[in-house]
Amino acid sequence: MFITPVINKPGLDAADDNSYRPISNLSVISKLLERLIVQQLIEYLTSANLLPQLQSGFRQGHSTETAVLRVLSDILQAVDRGDVAALVLLDLSAAFDTVDHEVLLQCLSETFGVIDVAHMWFRSHLSGRTQYVRCGSSRSSTTYLVCGVPQGSVLGPVLFVLYTFDLVSLIESHSLLPHLYSDDTQVYSSCSPAAVDVLSVTISECSADVASWMRSNRLQLNSDKTEVMWCTADRRQHQLPTAALPIDGVPVDPVSSVRDLGIYIDAHLVMQTNVKKTASRCFAVLRQLHQICRYVSTEMFQALVVALVVT
Repeated sequence: MFITPVINKPGLDAADDNSYRPISNLSVISKLLERLIVQQLIEYLTSANLLPQLQSGFRQGHSTETAVLRVLSDILQAVDRGDVAALVLLDLSAAFDTVDHEVLLQCLSETFGVIDVAHMWFRSHLSGRTQYVRCGSSRSSTTYLVCGVPQGSVLGPVLFVLYTFDLVSLIESHSLLPHLYSDDTQVYSSCSPAAVDVLSVTISECSADVASWMRSNRLQLNSDKTEVMWCTADRRQHQLPTAALPIDGVPVDPVSSVRDLGIYIDAHLVMQTNVKKTASRCFAVLRQLHQICRYVSTEMFQALVVALVVT
């Protein structure tokens, strides 16, 4: 038995079970309209240089790979200088579902200059949405949505990126380096081994301010799932702190490896964990590809290898 949350777009009768159609002319038109809006919005933000530069989510020429490479490159350079680096991966709870519509609309107008007819369109796009839960033939009562960007929409992720625009400057105000990919927030910095305690205090203070900012914007920092890792060369591993780091009042123990946007990073930065955890999966994919290689063209086979193995 499946429990299905159903979100109705404005103009549909929430009381009519037949109004939920996964594939319909209305949904196709909605997707096409959203793509046009996204294209115009990105063109406007790019021309006005308003896109957050340290946010890699949903931007042309950016991906999870470029985000991880940027962070890993900065950490490697710090370690090569003989410093100790700290990497904190902040975890948000149901981030896309807790975006406050009024705060988002205020952000669009005051921060990004989306006003007049364009602002009215975004208000219309967000308002009037309803949701109910269907389990088999039973369904819950209908409720109006006052928060959250539409699930599965083309525009929703871009709106979330704009919603968290101020988070970058907040982290930078603590002299730490941020890099975001959608709702995944990476905070890192480096220092000499003698200044580790000072950096620890700075990270704790920054995390407290980030948590406060998120609460004021209806977001929720999940301190229990936030990870902290100290990085340095193999010969300096004994210099790494082992004490728990307070993240919004919750003590978080340092770990020896983290999974950052699908890539495993070790504290000694040699990628052993990533190779160990991904090699077996790559080998399994290669065996499956070998079974179909005679049935597809060379170009198609190369595309499959790039898509399934190289990434």
